[in-house]
Amino acid sequence: MERICSLLLDGAVPFDVPLSERAIADAIDIGRMPVREALRDLAREGIVSVEPGRGTFLRRLAASEVTELLEVRLAIEGMAARLATEKGFVGDLPQIVAELQALTKLPFTGKRIREAEAIGDRVHRTIVRGAANEILNSLFAGLQLRIGISLRLVQLREVDRIRETVDEHLVIAEAILARQANRAVKALHDHLRRGHAITMANFAQSRPAPTAAEVAALKPALARRRGRPPS
Repeated sequence: MERICSLLLDGAVPFDVPLSERAIADAIDIGRMPVREALRDLAREGIVSVEPGRGTFLRRLAASEVTELLEVRLAIEGMAARLATEKGFVGDLPQIVAELQALTKLPFTGKRIREAEAIGDRVHRTIVRGAANEILNSLFAGLQLRIGISLRLVQLREVDRIRETVDEHLVIAEAILARQANRAVKALHDHLRRGHAITMANFAQSRPAPTAAEVAALKPALARRRGRPPS
């Protein structure tokens, strides 16, 4: 399942192309049966959608879902940052801080952009792990695939924004190491909200044109809003 999820998130699988069990199996060198079972699990979780007569597709998140995802992340990751700070968690944070500081001193190229994104992911995972709370960790693990899909779907990879996230992650990690819980939580919340604002601003650009079925479903509501009987 983990390798299949990685394949879905790395950009190799378009949203509007049916998922091929054979292609996925060949790409990660496993049999088709595990792939079929994994896709069924992902369909139950709402990650992929099964469209009769068309196939199985990686499901686009709606704008409302992206906002709900932010609300849940604020709660879970904010609590994780507070717990990690209050429990004096150190873990890999000193090494992460050193890597982030090194990135701030170098020009951003393609390779360093990928490094910055990978380190940023580590910051979030490390903080949740540092909370030392299995329930919290389990809740976050259940969100990670949706987080990845939301970022891939709408958040354009502007270099300036990625550079800003390096500074933001650095502030969060340093606050936890300094045992400044309120500062850590605020910095993390600010970071998530900034990312969400950019995501929503880009959402309209990445959203596909509505299908005929979606337009038809909207007609009654639009007619009522205009004071006309639905056609």
